[in-house]
Amino acid sequence: MFQLEFMRLALISGGLIGMVCSSLGVLVVLRRIIFVAMALAEMSALGVATAIYFDKDPVLFSFIFTMLGVLIFAPEYGGKKIPQSALIGIVFAGAWALSILILSKAPHGEAGMLNLVQGNILGATQKDINLLINAFVPVAIIFILFYKFFLFVSFDSEMAGTTGIKSSLWNLLFYILLGATISISIKVAGVLLTFAFLVLPATISLMFAGSMRGAFAGSLLIALLSSFIGLVISFKADLPTGPTVVGVGVLLFVLLSLLSPVLLLSSAFQKQLHNLR
Repeated sequence: MFQLEFMRLALISGGLIGMVCSSLGVLVVLRRIIFVAMALAEMSALGVATAIYFDKDPVLFSFIFTMLGVLIFAPEYGGKKIPQSALIGIVFAGAWALSILILSKAPHGEAGMLNLVQGNILGATQKDINLLINAFVPVAIIFILFYKFFLFVSFDSEMAGTTGIKSSLWNLLFYILLGATISISIKVAGVLLTFAFLVLPATISLMFAGSMRGAFAGSLLIALLSSFIGLVISFKADLPTGPTVVGVGVLLFVLLSLLSPVLLLSSAFQKQLHNLR
């Protein structure tokens, strides 16, 4: 099946989005800002819907709307009087409603709404691959170079402040990287798959990882595995690709959750045996 060009492009695009989203997703889960990521994804979707209505560049509009969301949700720059949880709910509901209203008046709005939600990586082109690479390479470089700062601020921003690290700037930079990744990914993969790649691989990996390096490596592996298996199943069974990939990720989460007590018990037994020796 991967002799077909559209399947190869889908595999590459799914792999690229999965790798970057799952890496950032480790910190998203650790910082407990999953719903912020969801609201940013919906802001990005609103940007795409607006671009579709006005027949403009969806990537540009998606990026602008997502950066607006970043300014709203970044802890030091967002609203002070409204609790963030309430703000997230208001922005998410408002952006979702506006997306539907805008697309309802756009030509081919129903098809646009479906693609926006579930995505269609089978329709990925070489131009999309180039876009993902050009956007993700700077994001990956910045994240790799400074991830220790992001990690430090995520675990203890007050302690980071006492050591001279400006938590507000590192928080803002992380939100910008997250927003840029979401805005580019949604154009190719849709809201559902992008959000799933941010949450599922990281959550599964963090259940078993004994170190941060293990968490990042496991998250990458699970994202790539979910993408590959999902593509194969969707091709063989003629199913929508995005939901199938997400379904595979959820199934892995359920299976590993059920196996986790056994695996943890086995690990503890092996440590005890090693100590006895």
